[in-house]
Amino acid sequence: MNTRQLVRAALYAALYAVLTLTPGLNAIAYGPVQFRVADALLAFACVDPAAVVGLSVGTALGNLGSPMFLVDVVFGALLTLVAASLMYRIGPRFIALVAPVVVNGLGVAAMLALVLHLPFWASAVWVSAGEAAVMATLGAALLVLVRRRGDLFGTTRPAA
Repeated sequence: MNTRQLVRAALYAALYAVLTLTPGLNAIAYGPVQFRVADALLAFACVDPAAVVGLSVGTALGNLGSPMFLVDVVFGALLTLVAASLMYRIGPRFIALVAPVVVNGLGVAAMLALVLHLPFWASAVWVSAGEAAVMATLGAALLVLVRRRGDLFGTTRPAA
């Protein structure tokens, strides 16, 4: 990773953490029903490998405010790493926006079931619904912007 990519990764991490921990947004970022606005930034993972790393670190930072604390810091970041890696592999196509819906829907539901003893399938439905809402609106809008004007963001992969 060169200096430019490292700086971009740090910016993704900082922006993700701020969008998750900001008062008001943090109220809807955790629990069985969550609308994590910062997850829209995953659209950048479709074209920028720095986003894969940066958003995973940002998730770890953002999850410092989670009621599941260390479990969410570690495993939440790993879930983001898996989803973002899949999105990079798929590339800048709308189908890539499904990856975090599935990965987070099942993974976060498993954490909620194991740590907070919430019902797995109900949590999977609600987490997936919140993730789908964010990805279908803000994530899709960002993906369109990245596809049209990726040069503005200094991404390393040409947008389709």
